[in-house]
Amino acid sequence: MSKRKHPSTGGMHPSNPYSNNPPDFAALAQKYPSLKPYVMLKTQQVSGKPSVYGAINFRDPLALRELTYCLLRNDFSIELDIPLDSLCPAVPNRVNYICWLEDLVGHSEKKTVSGIDVGTGASCIYPLLACVRNKTWQMVGTDISDDSISFATNNVARNNLQNSITVLKNNTPRIFPPELFALENKKYDFCMCNPPFYKDEQDIHDSQSSKTDIPAAVCLGNENEMVTEGGEVQFVMQMIHESMVLKDTIRWYTSMLGKRSSVDQVVAFLKEQKIANYIPTTFHQGRTGRWAIAWSFGDEHPSWETTQQVSAKMAKLSAPKTVLAFDVAKSLGSVLDSTRAILDDLQLQYMYDAEEQDIQVDNHHSRVVQVQATKNTWSRAARRAMSRQAKSNPPKSDPTEPIVLQFDIRVISATTTSTSSSLTSSSASAAKLPNNSTLHLAWTFGQDRDLFESFFLHFRSRIEKG
Repeated sequence: MSKRKHPSTGGMHPSNPYSNNPPDFAALAQKYPSLKPYVMLKTQQVSGKPSVYGAINFRDPLALRELTYCLLRNDFSIELDIPLDSLCPAVPNRVNYICWLEDLVGHSEKKTVSGIDVGTGASCIYPLLACVRNKTWQMVGTDISDDSISFATNNVARNNLQNSITVLKNNTPRIFPPELFALENKKYDFCMCNPPFYKDEQDIHDSQSSKTDIPAAVCLGNENEMVTEGGEVQFVMQMIHESMVLKDTIRWYTSMLGKRSSVDQVVAFLKEQKIANYIPTTFHQGRTGRWAIAWSFGDEHPSWETTQQVSAKMAKLSAPKTVLAFDVAKSLGSVLDSTRAILDDLQLQYMYDAEEQDIQVDNHHSRVVQVQATKNTWSRAARRAMSRQAKSNPPKSDPTEPIVLQFDIRVISATTTSTSSSLTSSSASAAKLPNNSTLHLAWTFGQDRDLFESFFLHFRSRIEKG
């Protein structure tokens, strides 16, 4: 069970090592002399006393590249070599994307996860970070540029990750070349992409001119990395078209977006194509904002952790909520006892380790119960039928019955909480009481939203009355 901290709004991902922990340029320059020429020492007042700190000119491409090298070497033991005219990856922002994917596909040290990086670039940064952070992940990085393929292949070898990362030249006009699926029944857990933002050189100029401030960092890159016909929106639309053929060959299709306006257009296109299982998010690195979108054709829904990374503004663009919540004036232990009693009464399968330690974050304690249902056992008709059957012939579970609904019940105890559902409990004032809990029901599997919602309403009513 994940014990990582998750805030309720967007920002730098809390699992990102740079979250609330910005790099110390001065200390980094002391450790790596190659960075020293690019670090300027400045003084600021801290609590009325002068304090020296290091600063870097982010508009100097040489400084930017050297900083990237040093951050990757220091924090991830990754050695990199990239040409000066290629995109220099901003490390904290790239890590944000990987952290979000870990939430999306399930973060486990034992589970093998396979992913595709579309347009991996000369750095091959996403596969490198993904496989260094997750030892059981397997990545394929694709690119259309011979130079990028050459540098990416060398960067993989430089870090001895040839057994985890494959670099593949895409010689087709498709985003997903057939070679990715050459093995029979080959499937992937996710794909990721940082598409070219702009549709032409004029689009680059217009984008820079529209900024009221001088850009904080220089943005260099070759034409393949910066420009694509129709810009990033058309590129992601092509991804969506191809995904509609590939379907669940890839569990989660994802892409980063460089413009906020692009998110609206991509979400609108997903809705036009009747793709209802999707989730947007926001990545932050200092003053720089980036966005991402994920969509799926499977029965799996975004995890609770993933939904916590959706800001209030992005939530307005999200698909119908997969997490419903309510407050109740009861202790965590009392709610857990009632929850198990209700699930037993409804003859639902669930996983709960009574010996597991509470997850504690910011004085909040939480426990998770994972529930599976093969049919509706909570409607009035179903409960009457079960009651009659119990009198004449005690029911027996059938392990062959397919699961139609799966969800997590997360119980959080706190002194102050808030609800996040339009189906909010009438006892929301319980949040002010010292002995209260918030319950989050996160729909993780199934096609029938009405079934999930009906359980939520039944469960909430019994918890509040119990």
